[in-house]
Parts: sequence; structure tokens; C-alpha cells
Amino acid sequence: MKKLQILRAVLDFFWFFSLISGIGILILLTFYLFDSNMDIPVKIKGNVITPTTLLSKLIILANVISGFLFLYSIYVLRKVVGYFQRKEIFKSEVIENFNLIGKLVISSSLISHLSLFIFTYINRGTVGFSIEFGSYDSFLISISLGLFFMVISEVFKIAKNIKEENELTI
Repeated sequence: MKKLQILRAVLDFFWFFSLISGIGILILLTFYLFDSNMDIPVKIKGNVITPTTLLSKLIILANVISGFLFLYSIYVLRKVVGYFQRKEIFKSEVIENFNLIGKLVISSSLISHLSLFIFTYINRGTVGFSIEFGSYDSFLISISLGLFFMVISEVFKIAKNIKEENELTI
């Protein structure tokens, strides 16, 4: 259970500082997107985006939304860890939350990568494909992680059904 406490502490630490950053980003984003005098470039996954056009502003907004979806998945994961600490492992909320985490991670990754793909295609007129090995920000790793949480949800659902059947036979 020591590992569970460490996980909770790390998630709480990440959540706290990400929440502070998120509030700052929301405040700055309103000025950044609606003030025409602010053309400070933003670097998103190696792409420099200057908010001079509607498309570039939408790409920045899409990536902020993607970040908040990921942040929400961390919040839901904190709730799951809380259930685990209370030894409420096979609750239906845990199963639903694992599935939700998977969907949030996949949605976040799709929004982020597709928006940058569209931006690159429209601005440069070319389509590029890159494979990033050893990076946690990789599209394939993000999709795999989301699918993993969805599979864990199914495994917990099966385990819950088996546990309920075993309790009925006693």
C-alpha cells in the first residue's frame, strides 16, 4: 500500500500545480486570443504558432482544451486511487472511471494531434508523419495508454461479476 500512497501524493502534486497553471492559462488565453496586439508565438509540440489568423487561434484553443481533458483524466484517476485506498476496488464507479480515463486520454491525444496535423497541412501544404520513440508525448503511446485504461475497465468488470457470482455460491 506504500506504492498507492506514493501514487496519490504524485497525482495530488501534479493536480495542484496543473490546476494553478490551468487557471493562469485560462486568464491569459482570453487576452491572447481576443487581443489583436498580442502576436507572441506559441510552441506546441515543436510547431511555432502565431495567433494572427482564426485558424491559428483555433489550433491554440484546441490544444488548451486537449490539455484540460488530460487534466480531467488525472482528476478522475485521483478519485480511483481514493477508492483503492478505501479498499473499494470493485465498485461500479471504479469501472466507469477507468473507462472514462481511457476515453479522455484518447480524446485529448486525438484533438491535439489532429489539430496540429490540420494546421501543418494548411500552412505548409505538406503532410508529414513522424514516429517518436521513447517519448511519452507520442501519439501511439497516448492512444495505447487510453486503450489500456479501457481494457482495465473491462477486466475490472469481469472480476466484479466473478466476485459477485462467488459470493452468491457461498
